[in-house]
Amino acid sequence: MIIRSLKFYRKIYTEFIRMDIKRIMMYPIDFVLGNMGFFLETISTLFVLYIIVMNTGFLGEFSGYEVLFFYSYLMLVNALWEIFFVTVLEIPYMIQSGELDIFLVRPLNILFQFIIFQLDEESVFETVVALLLLIGSITQLSGLWTGIFFIKLFFFILSSIFVRYTIYLFLSTTAFWWVSNDGLKSIFWEVSQLGNYPISIYPQWLKAVLMIIPFSFIGYFPVHELLLSTNRFTLETLMNVSSGWIIFYLVYQFFWKQGLKKYQSIGG
Repeated sequence: MIIRSLKFYRKIYTEFIRMDIKRIMMYPIDFVLGNMGFFLETISTLFVLYIIVMNTGFLGEFSGYEVLFFYSYLMLVNALWEIFFVTVLEIPYMIQSGELDIFLVRPLNILFQFIIFQLDEESVFETVVALLLLIGSITQLSGLWTGIFFIKLFFFILSSIFVRYTIYLFLSTTAFWWVSNDGLKSIFWEVSQLGNYPISIYPQWLKAVLMIIPFSFIGYFPVHELLLSTNRFTLETLMNVSSGWIIFYLVYQFFWKQGLKKYQSIGG
């Protein structure tokens, strides 16, 4: 039964992705220009990091190519999230406008419908650049070319994407109670920017914030584990692999499901 259900969802997902790719290809110039904007933003951030490392020699406990590895890891996670999962930010608008009704009456999981709703093609170039930077930094760091490292890297990336997705799912579910969550969205955005740097550079209270709103589990903790425990599995490995799934389960059970019970459609 479970296998049949998975095949069913995989087939639907494949068909929707195929249709969305056709939509993207209808506007090739817009696709290129949109990606160039993200690409230029990436280059400017890399330049800032380069200046910092050239003048200080390190960023937190990371130095040289470790900084590049940290940034490219974060960049890849964020780009993949933006391509496949950024539509979770549309939930508050759907609640306010009543368009969530359309998703509720379909015989599919609601969150799955948001995932297949639309790809964000503006992060495709960013994904490619992030992958190239990640590979480049790995080649410059000794001792990383091991099977254990790449197994951990793969599962850490998946977990990091889920952590980011869950943070914004939680943010979106607040709209079930508050309707408008623009103020909270601004706060989360500012906190997310802090997560783009090693938390070791921050005072204790900021470290606590980045663990309560778990942006530190997107980049810092996985990269710290990858660089320091390359050839072995540790308790920290288990934490980094499972953090995304555990946080997602908690938010799904205690916030998303409860929020749906509070929802009143246009007719309600």
